[in-house]
Amino acid sequence: MSKVAVVTGAAKGIGKSIAEKYSNNDYNVVIVDIDEEAGTELATQLSSNFKAIFVKADVSKYEDLVNVRNVTINEFGKVNALIVNAGISYRHSIEEISVEEWKRVISINLDSTFYTVKAFWEDLKEGGEKSKVVIISSGSGITGTGGGAHYAASKSGQHGLMRAISKELGLNKVNVNAVAPRVIESDLLDQLYPTEESRANLINKIPIGRFGKPEDIANLAYFISTEAASYVHGQIILADGGRTY
Repeated sequence: MSKVAVVTGAAKGIGKSIAEKYSNNDYNVVIVDIDEEAGTELATQLSSNFKAIFVKADVSKYEDLVNVRNVTINEFGKVNALIVNAGISYRHSIEEISVEEWKRVISINLDSTFYTVKAFWEDLKEGGEKSKVVIISSGSGITGTGGGAHYAASKSGQHGLMRAISKELGLNKVNVNAVAPRVIESDLLDQLYPTEESRANLINKIPIGRFGKPEDIANLAYFISTEAASYVHGQIILADGGRTY
């Protein structure tokens, strides 16, 4: 019987690559995003492999995630891989960050992580060792650099939340980990480093000599949700081409 992956923020970028990776490896996929047009298009594309459905959701609203859970269980009866990927960022200094912007970033990046896992909590526990949780965080949660203080705080918060979740769900044999990307080719990277000069300066700081690709993160997320990685638990796996350490 095919497995089921739920991917938030799946319509574009890293989330899209993750959805494609699971679909190409015998998973039915639930694509969760606020972008209905892109999400529906991806669901149609992936349905040539296994079944893929799109569920529109504002991940900052718990009730939307409960609806995602209900649609998923009604359609497939289970969740095997829960990939928490949705997020936003602004490259602003603390002086530039408004209270409203702070709340928006924390809500979409951190609150939604809790909401997503909370909505699927009982299903994950029931799935036991057949269920995995992968949180796509960021190296910013380790370094404090990148998209601004609100972004770094939200990602660091994801790391603490992941480790707390791993302690609880580990009792049910559910593996829980975080993948922490840095400098991945994406709309977000284009937003944070918009000029040729800024990108050239950035790539010089990466020992491996290139930006990461969304596929690099998708491959890692998929691996740690397989049985081959069943002893990897409660970990933050930094994917940055050697830039940080």
